[in-house]
Amino acid sequence: MNGKITIQSAIDELQRNFKRLNEIYFNGELERPVITILTDNKGGAYGWISVNKVWSSKDKQYYREINLCAEYLNRPAELVITTLLHEMCHLWNIQNDIQDCSRAGTYHNGKFKEIAEKCGLIVEKSAQYGYCVTKPSNELNAYVKENCRAGCFKLERMKTYRDGTPKTTTTGTDGKEKTVSRTKQSMRKYSCPKCGLAIRATKDISGKLMCVDCDEILIES
Repeated sequence: MNGKITIQSAIDELQRNFKRLNEIYFNGELERPVITILTDNKGGAYGWISVNKVWSSKDKQYYREINLCAEYLNRPAELVITTLLHEMCHLWNIQNDIQDCSRAGTYHNGKFKEIAEKCGLIVEKSAQYGYCVTKPSNELNAYVKENCRAGCFKLERMKTYRDGTPKTTTTGTDGKEKTVSRTKQSMRKYSCPKCGLAIRATKDISGKLMCVDCDEILIES
């Protein structure tokens, strides 16, 4: 790659691995999707597949979309390929009229677990989203080590609010990264130095509030 890391490098690698994994696990029978790298609009998903064919060509050929979210692209190659293979499993089920999700496509059922485990993925259950948690098996790790070119997944898009400013994130109790809402991020606490009366405000109001009982100005705490 001549030392250059580009989004095209990542797309090329995803397309190459789609073709190879299709041959290994699906006998080459998966239809070709358009593989994209777009911003996350699904609340933290690593990727998605469109159920409908949302891309078209000039010769009226239609394609589904497999997307890898730009905000999570700079992960170890085995995790990026796990996301790709996860969506390929959905594609197989879509083609074969197998319903592997419910609750508006968020809850992964046993049908998804079945095909995912056949394809070298370790599947764990989430209380909220079913069998959606997929991890690479030793088999898939070995595949990635042998087949993936180093350095292709070095870029990722910064997580931003709708106006383009960077998001503030924190780590939740489940170990996953979570976005701090702007309300919580900007919230200030003021309290009375005598009785402890406390209020919260979304802007700086220092020196503007007083505790009537104690005749004290509230201070930021």
